[in-house]
Amino acid sequence: MACLKEMVQIMYKVLDQEATEVEEREFFDHINTCSTCREHFLELKQTESLVKGLETKEPSEGFTQAVMAKLPQPHKKSRRPAKVWMRHHPIITAAACFIILMSGYLFSLWNQDSFNAVVQGKGHVQYDGHTVIVPKGEVIKGDLIVKNGKVKIEGKVQGDVVLVNSESLLASAGHVTGDIEQVDQIMEWIWYHIKSIFTMFAAFDYEGT
Repeated sequence: MACLKEMVQIMYKVLDQEATEVEEREFFDHINTCSTCREHFLELKQTESLVKGLETKEPSEGFTQAVMAKLPQPHKKSRRPAKVWMRHHPIITAAACFIILMSGYLFSLWNQDSFNAVVQGKGHVQYDGHTVIVPKGEVIKGDLIVKNGKVKIEGKVQGDVVLVNSESLLASAGHVTGDIEQVDQIMEWIWYHIKSIFTMFAAFDYEGT
């Protein structure tokens, strides 16, 4: 990770579009030969796209009203203490707002029935209709996420297999070093993504130190 520590400042400048032409050329030449920095850069780009998506995508119709309707209605006397509490706990307040917005965004994604498969790491998969196949001899170094489809693992997955409204055609768990996680409910879907995001940010903080 020494290589990543040396390039991380330039990487952030590239993401913020503040890098010079020399820095950009140096950085992209570097990630062409360094898989660790390339993966880290792609993860940051995915996070940036997700945050931008939260700014443009709106929760599905009626979602906000449904959430607000379930919140307890405060009495007039309690409004001022609530405002004081929010001023004293800005991080918790911001986190709560983020979770509400993220929940609305993921709720809209859940209602999309499209087939999707993502490899979060290295490795290649094959497709047979809505069936994702990890070929014999292939090793996926990372997580495999399949939505609205099936997965057949003939090779190995060195990570977790997350099945979102999907099913596994693999009987033996020996092909997967991590967990095989079934996500069939909307709350499980929301919790999985929130947990993944916080885990990813924690990993970035650790790598940057």
